[in-house]
Amino acid sequence: MVGAVFGFDFGEGRDIEKLSRKYILENHIRVVTEEVPWAHSAALGVWVGAGSRYEEEVNQGVSHFLEHLLFKGTKRRTARQIAEEIEAVGGVLNAYTTKEYTCFHCRVLAEYLDLAVDVLADMLFNSLLLPEEVEKEKNVVLEEIKMYEDTPDELVHDLFAGTVWEDHPLGWAILGTCETVRALNREEIYRYYQEQYHCQNIVIAVTGRFQEEKLKDKLEKTFGQKKGWRQPRKVLPPQSQAKVNVHLKETEQVQICLGVPGLA
Repeated sequence: MVGAVFGFDFGEGRDIEKLSRKYILENHIRVVTEEVPWAHSAALGVWVGAGSRYEEEVNQGVSHFLEHLLFKGTKRRTARQIAEEIEAVGGVLNAYTTKEYTCFHCRVLAEYLDLAVDVLADMLFNSLLLPEEVEKEKNVVLEEIKMYEDTPDELVHDLFAGTVWEDHPLGWAILGTCETVRALNREEIYRYYQEQYHCQNIVIAVTGRFQEEKLKDKLEKTFGQKKGWRQPRKVLPPQSQAKVNVHLKETEQVQICLGVPGLA
């Protein structure tokens, strides 16, 4: 029960299903919302089906790299303005990349939800992806990779996935490798962006205090302006391998990861 999770008593006759809605914008972007009328804030998330499993061997890490670049400026906002507009109203803006998808999310006081919608739509559809930003961001991601490799309790899971899935994209590191990140250029990143960031590959979720019709109208005027779609890139299912992989490193602890096949 949602009420139990948040510690609220809905009272007799309160039907939480009436507060949840699913609909599709005119350009086929899917939206799911849940009103929380007693809240003072609202949270917005945009999920894009662009994770490392959809990459190619030569562009490993492009999903995560693109996530970084979408914070680096649009036709309407500089990177600083993107951050400051949300922070100025006490909001939080962030993103993360997984093997299956990339998520951009924002949390603000309820009266600033329109601003959050506008900023996220601007980032996703109007980012400049400037070549000079690509080169600057390479150093940031390369340092992130090195830091990750120095964290054994995180690295062991990548080694495990790479052993189980071998050469399948699901076995590749989300951050990519130093070699593939250094080789990325604006053309390759933009090609991937065009391939994955299309309407049928996007889901928007909103929860908190808002007026449903007003929100829907705002989403149509921002996210709804995105046009065009592409056939999803098909990825063959992986075949798991039963192997042992030992990675030696001079550390004081030993990390062990053991797994077996589970549900399909």
